[in-house]
Amino acid sequence: MVVLVPVLLPINYNKGKGNNYHSGADGDRVQWNVAGLDTLSWQNVDPARTNRYWAHLICAIAVVSWSLYRIYREKVNFIDVRQRFLTSPEHRLKASARTILVTNIPNEYRSKEALEALYDVFVDNDDRSRLTVWVNRDYKSLKALVNRRRGLCHALEKEELRILRLVNRRYRKSGEVLDGHQRIEKTLQDSPVLDEEHNLQFEQAQQKIKNAFEKDCDEDTQLWREYLKLSAASQVSLTRGKDDFWRPASLFRFWDSGKKRKAPKTAWLRTEIARLNTQIDALLVNLDDDELYKKQNSAFIQFDRQMAAHMACSLVSHNKAGRMSPRFLEVAPHEVIWANMDVTSLGRLIRTCPLVSILLALLIQLVVPALARKLAVLVGAPTRSKREVITQDFYFTFLFIELVLLTAVSSSVVKIVPLIIDNPVNIPTLLAANIPTSSNYFFNYLIVQFLGFSGSILFQYLRILYITTVWPWFTQTPREEAWLQTTIPHQMWGNVYSLFTNFAVIGFIFSVVAPLMLIFVSITFSFFWVAYRHNYYYVQRNKIDTHGLLFNNAISQLFAGIYVMELALIGLFLLVRDSDNNVACKSQAIIMIVVFILTAAFHFVMDRHLRPLYEFLPVTVEDAAVDAERRCFITEDSARISLEQAQERGNSDDTEVSKMKTSETLDGGFGMSAQTKTTSMTARNARQALSRLTKETAARVTDIQINLPELPGISRRREIGDQLSAAIAGYPDELTDLTPEARVAQLKAAFQDPVTRESAPVIWIPQDPAGISEDAIRQSKKYGRYLQYSNSGANLTAKNKCEITQPAPDTRPDWLLDWML
Repeated sequence: MVVLVPVLLPINYNKGKGNNYHSGADGDRVQWNVAGLDTLSWQNVDPARTNRYWAHLICAIAVVSWSLYRIYREKVNFIDVRQRFLTSPEHRLKASARTILVTNIPNEYRSKEALEALYDVFVDNDDRSRLTVWVNRDYKSLKALVNRRRGLCHALEKEELRILRLVNRRYRKSGEVLDGHQRIEKTLQDSPVLDEEHNLQFEQAQQKIKNAFEKDCDEDTQLWREYLKLSAASQVSLTRGKDDFWRPASLFRFWDSGKKRKAPKTAWLRTEIARLNTQIDALLVNLDDDELYKKQNSAFIQFDRQMAAHMACSLVSHNKAGRMSPRFLEVAPHEVIWANMDVTSLGRLIRTCPLVSILLALLIQLVVPALARKLAVLVGAPTRSKREVITQDFYFTFLFIELVLLTAVSSSVVKIVPLIIDNPVNIPTLLAANIPTSSNYFFNYLIVQFLGFSGSILFQYLRILYITTVWPWFTQTPREEAWLQTTIPHQMWGNVYSLFTNFAVIGFIFSVVAPLMLIFVSITFSFFWVAYRHNYYYVQRNKIDTHGLLFNNAISQLFAGIYVMELALIGLFLLVRDSDNNVACKSQAIIMIVVFILTAAFHFVMDRHLRPLYEFLPVTVEDAAVDAERRCFITEDSARISLEQAQERGNSDDTEVSKMKTSETLDGGFGMSAQTKTTSMTARNARQALSRLTKETAARVTDIQINLPELPGISRRREIGDQLSAAIAGYPDELTDLTPEARVAQLKAAFQDPVTRESAPVIWIPQDPAGISEDAIRQSKKYGRYLQYSNSGANLTAKNKCEITQPAPDTRPDWLLDWML
């Protein structure tokens, strides 16, 4: 811009066409009609001064040369930064640094033993104990139960909170002196608490839940009955199922002739959650059952060294084409799209064809591709980072075709495609005839973008409106309030990069034709720089990390703008006529054709030269990475010894599991088969590790019972926020915060389906002055360990709003570590 604008603007403007007159075809005097910003662009050059177009050619060659050089330098710098990041000691400690995802695995290799035998060549002395293999399974039935349980828990929390609010509204109006906690103490003296029974058989547990449900329906000693009539509680119509449990009655199942009844909604929700807990516990024992959970054609393989993972991913794994490929590196556990773990290469191809057709249909119908990310998932992206890269490709394709090309030529896909198919040679002429006149539209487009879009990012007025106006009306439970207080919105960079790349492409296309566009593009990027400068640190969080691949992809997409610029200039030079109506810039057009060919050759050679370094690490960086890791973690020997000791302790735990009697169960479950099975044992160890980590975290994060004085609104909110911050600070957020034993347990279970490690939920309700929450906790004890209530860290205010001072009681203690694995 520093060179082009001072050179080309005077050439285009000085003694240009403007409103001057010229001789028409019939000899009449005709006035040129070039006004406004067009006087600074290509079309203002007078036909009598066509030698000025040599300046445009020189500037075009300078733009192309400088751009290609900068693209090459940026890619080299990207490779250097990416390699330094991937080999940093902090990153090498992560599970994702040493793990690969292998897809399209044939049946004979879909076992832990077979994959260990195949990949042990990449570890020292072919030691298979240095490998950790997770063969993925289809846990669809288990996920359905877990999802249903999650939905019922949410409904139960909302119903309990509704009753709490109704009771406390009347309690405050009554002005009673007796405190709610005193009421509960009196009630607890009259009603003994049931003991926990950890060794119940499945049928015994089911019968206990049925008895608790009947007692819950007939319970007249519930504290809320002193304030509300029975009709105040929501009722649900039920029908008895074949398993002797009550199900919601449906008008559409008119043929259902089972016994019907009405029951309190809270009683039925408690029963369903407890029943689902028993079913899920029973299924967790048999995670390796091939009949229940079919093996999928993918697996995660974790090596003992980062370089071993890169070598295994870069080399061919199978002698047949397409088998055990593609393979993916740097797969973070929280980024895995588990629904796509069984998609084959043929399946991806079959999915891609119709979805590309859908994308073209969106282009034709002028629909913004808000579903681009969903299309990326449907194509078969195995991880969220890969999904973002595909989304970037989809969205940039849409913006480039629909917003740039079709707008520039003032036509639609339906009209343009037949013209290109009939005569592809006319592409330069088509671009040359329309691009110069479309510059004014893009001036307006950039103004709207940098004033409107960057302003919304900088001021975040939509989020402020959502938090202050919309959310208070729909926030119900403490869990929802905790989600709002502890969740930072994460930026989905696939769409953002596509938009920025499109700005740069517009700048390339018009850099020579309308140099003023470079100023507008620079202003646009400046506004976005100001908007995003602090957002990334204080407003948003990067949950999905592609390790720079989005940036590299965006740099590659800049070639689209360079190619269009060159083709447009070829056509423009051929369309230039002098005062005698002769072709005046044939030489410039030929030179631009040569430049176009050289650009394509440079693009091909550069991509072929650098592509292997985009993803894989070279062997030359391994020694330096090991030295840095040794310096960071004191000594390699001490770290290795501590990890080996932890591994031995983990193996001893596995040995104890193998010696369990068949009546012993997982997590206090039912007396079902507890054989030494890989997945079940790993899931059990993961849950036990979480349990130990929960106790360690609880020692730091004490359940905070809110007992704040009636401070002014702002002071009270500040005090509650400080308590919440202190509670969150007690959770580990780095792998180095864990003991070696806990770290090994985390890494061993990192790539196991999260549904196999999910613990039973806790119904979280707020403390209240009337003591209804304490009474609800007492009532839930009828269900034993199959239904858990808690009111710690949440309070119902005088305005019946929920205040929270800690995350939910059932929050996983490693929830902050998910992004660190």
